[in-house]
Amino acid sequence: MQFWTLDEIQDHAMADHEVGEEISPGVTITRRRILQVGLAGAAGLFAAGCTGAGTRMEPSSELEGGPLTIGQLIAQVRPEARRMIASDQPDEAAYLAAVSSLLARYEPEEPWSMREPGDGRWNMNTVARVPPVIVFEIRMRPGSKIDLHDHRHYNGVLLCREGSVRCRNFDIVQPDGGPLDIASGEVPTSEDFLIRENRDAVLVRGSRSALSRDRDNIHLVEAGPDGCVLSDLFTHFRPEARSYGIEWDGRPMARGGDLYRVSWRS
Repeated sequence: MQFWTLDEIQDHAMADHEVGEEISPGVTITRRRILQVGLAGAAGLFAAGCTGAGTRMEPSSELEGGPLTIGQLIAQVRPEARRMIASDQPDEAAYLAAVSSLLARYEPEEPWSMREPGDGRWNMNTVARVPPVIVFEIRMRPGSKIDLHDHRHYNGVLLCREGSVRCRNFDIVQPDGGPLDIASGEVPTSEDFLIRENRDAVLVRGSRSALSRDRDNIHLVEAGPDGCVLSDLFTHFRPEARSYGIEWDGRPMARGGDLYRVSWRS
């Protein structure tokens, strides 16, 4: 979930905030350690194994199959992310499969340090921002929800670290007036439109869910009875990448059906 633009994430990550400051309804960000790499920090990633965009990185033997630090994870993912974005026909499915495997090997280097969210709430923490990749960690109270939203101009992998979480994925149904290039950010502009549910799954520790720019791109996330801790790795195709909230009543158009009428949240 990313209801901010990348610039807004950057501004907030670098600013000083009070612990527990609420940045939007139900969302509190607590600063921990931000992996922020620009030109001055690039050498550190290269030392971790990143050979740069346009060159396929071969992981060193000590990384093969073993746990990854956040730096090693980014060093593995970033060259492939930049290559994918530069492609005229990016293979998002293959990229997301590779990212999913790498994210499963990521082990946080320090205990979770975020303040417990309030009743019915969830907290989100920025762990790494190395364009075009960003990693969030999220803690959700039992039964709390991240409401229905899309992922405009970016794809991602969600990993359940603790507890369980229900993840429902949807696609926009193409309108009768002609196909939309959803991957490029074209979306319905009418007052309401249809989405189709593709997947309804409960993720437990180690389970993952992926979405591309035009497949499973809309989702709803609901924590299980014991709550959950999640890791989210997103890859941005454009600087304006962000999520937009969606209004719905949760009722399918037909009994037992998979079509829902929705609208963009104003």
